Amino acid sequence: MKPALLLAALLLVQQQQPQTALGRIEGTVLRAGSTEPVSGARVTVVRVNASTGAFVQTTGTIQSSSFSGTTNAQMPAVPGTGTGPFAQPLPPPGPFPPEPIPAVTTGRDGKFVVLNLEEGAYRVSISMNGYVRQDYGQRVFPGQGTPLTLGRGEVLKDIVVNLTQTGTIDGRITDTNGQPAPNVPVQLMRLNYTSNGQRTFTGTSRATTNDRGEYRLFWITPGRYYLAAGTNLGEGTPINLPDTYLFTYYPGTQDVSRASTIDVKPGSENVLDLVVPRQQLYRIRGRIVDALSQSPGLLGFSVASPAPGGGTATFTFNQVYNPATGIFELRDFMPGIYVLQVNTGPATARVPVEVTNADIDNLTIVVSTGTPVTGQFRIEGAATTAIPSATRVQLKPIVAEIANFVGFAANATPNAADGTFRMEGVLRGEYRVIVTPPPDHYVKTALLDRNDALNRSVEIGDASGTARTLEVVLSPNVAQIDGVVTDDRLQSVSGIQVALVPDRNRERVELFKAATSDQSGKFLLRGITPGDYHLFAWEALENNGYFDADLLKRSEPLGKAIHLDESARINVEIKAIPSTLR
Repeated sequence: MKPALLLAALLLVQQQQPQTALGRIEGTVLRAGSTEPVSGARVTVVRVNASTGAFVQTTGTIQSSSFSGTTNAQMPAVPGTGTGPFAQPLPPPGPFPPEPIPAVTTGRDGKFVVLNLEEGAYRVSISMNGYVRQDYGQRVFPGQGTPLTLGRGEVLKDIVVNLTQTGTIDGRITDTNGQPAPNVPVQLMRLNYTSNGQRTFTGTSRATTNDRGEYRLFWITPGRYYLAAGTNLGEGTPINLPDTYLFTYYPGTQDVSRASTIDVKPGSENVLDLVVPRQQLYRIRGRIVDALSQSPGLLGFSVASPAPGGGTATFTFNQVYNPATGIFELRDFMPGIYVLQVNTGPATARVPVEVTNADIDNLTIVVSTGTPVTGQFRIEGAATTAIPSATRVQLKPIVAEIANFVGFAANATPNAADGTFRMEGVLRGEYRVIVTPPPDHYVKTALLDRNDALNRSVEIGDASGTARTLEVVLSPNVAQIDGVVTDDRLQSVSGIQVALVPDRNRERVELFKAATSDQSGKFLLRGITPGDYHLFAWEALENNGYFDADLLKRSEPLGKAIHLDESARINVEIKAIPSTLR
C-alpha cells in the first residue's frame, strides 16, 4: 500500500474515535539519601484499579509512528481499503484494542515525562541496574507503592522517587577439612508470609560456588536475610554431582533458630565465609500393598518435608518400583522428616518417615480408597443454588510431624448449576476445612455431618462406604470499611499498609483484609465477615506481614478495635504505627 493511502486511512479511523483530554505525569528520580539524579532509569506506568490496586488494561490510540519500519508484506491491510492479503471491511467507529503504556527513560537530570494518560489510577515503577526496583511511594522492600490518581487532562508534576542502591555478598565455602567446596548451591533467603498466612523463607538470590569454593550474590535489596549453602531438602538432590553437602545456615548451623541474620545495607559489600559438611545420602525401601495385601499396579510418589523457616516443600525423588511384588525404593534422601504420599489412581496413602543416619528398610505402606466427601454450597437468601466459579473448598491435612503442613490437600469447586461438589479418596486423618468464598460474600457456616467444620479441625476415618457430607452456606451480607490514615499531626498519609485482623479464629486467613492508602490517605476494605477485629496501619510493613503473630502482639495497643455487623458500612480514621515498632 502507498504510504499516503495508509496515513489517510489511519487518520480517518482516528477522527471517528471520540476525543478525550489526556494528562501526564512528570517527575524526577534521585539516588536515595542525596540530591544526585539517576540517569538512564526505566520508568514504567501501569493502570490500576483505584480501590484494589490490581492491574487493569489500559486504552490508547495507535499513532502513525507505530507502523514505522513495517513493510507492506508484513502488515495486514488497513480495514476498509479492500487491498492487501488480509482485506476486510471497515469496523464500526470505536477505540483500538488496549495498548501498554510505553516506558520512558530518565535524562541526565533524572527527569521523566509520561504523556497521553487517560483519567484513572496509575502505579509508577522505576528500575535500574544496581538499584532496587521500586514504586512511587514505596516505604519498605518488598512492599507496595502509592497509586497516583489522575483526573481528566490533569498534569501531575514534581513526582520524586528516591532509588535505593543494592548490596553485595561474596565469600568462600569450604568443607570440614578446609578444602574448597565446588558446585555448592548458595542462597540468600528472606523470612516472610504468603497470601495464605504461611510463614516461609523466600529465596531472593542464588549462586553456585566455583572450583575455588567462591560465590558472589549481587543486586541484593537492602534488608535482613539468612545465608545458607548446601543441598536444600525442598529442592531435591543435584544430579550427577560427586558430592552433596549438608544444608547449613550462616555462621555454621543446621538449625535455623540458631542462624544469624545478615543486615544488608544500601551500597554495602559483605564478605561471608561458611563451612559446609559433606553429607551421605540414604534410601527408603519397602512394600506397597492394598487392603487385601495385594500389590497395586501403576504408582506415583510425592514427598513433602519441612521447608526452611516454616511451611512445606513438596517434590519427587528417584524411585524404583516392582508392580509384581510391590517392592519400592526411593533414593538420595538427606537426614530429615518426610511425608510420603503414594498414589495408585483409585487408592492412596500418606505416611510420615524420619531419616536419620541410616537407610530405612522393610517399610510397609497400605493404600486405601479413602472416604468420599460430598456437599453443596448455598447462598443465604438466594432463590437459585448457582455458585460463582471462584468458590473453592479444601480439606487441608494436619500432620503432627510437620508444623503448619501444607500439601496433598483435597479440593473441589462447585457444580455451576446446583452448587454441589464431591471429593474422592480423602484419607484417614485430621483436617481443616478451608473455604474460598466468591467476591463480596463471606462463609457463614460450614458443617461436616451437621458439626461445625469452620472454626475447628475435623476427623475423617477409614472408608466405610458412606460419604461424609459437608454443607457450606455463603452470605452476601458482607461489611465494608472506608477510612483514612493520618500521622501525629492528623495529616493524611499515603502508601500505608492497612490490615484488618480478626480477634479470634486467626487460622482462617479469609478473615484478614488488607489495602494500601492512596495518595490522599484513603483506603477501602470490602467483603468483610461480620465480627470483632482490630484495624492496624503500619508505616513500613512487608507484603502479608500482618500474619506475624509477634508483630500483632506488639502492635495491638496501637490498633483500633472494631465490631462489624452484617452489611455494616463504617468510616474510620486511624493513625499510622511508626516503623520503629518493627
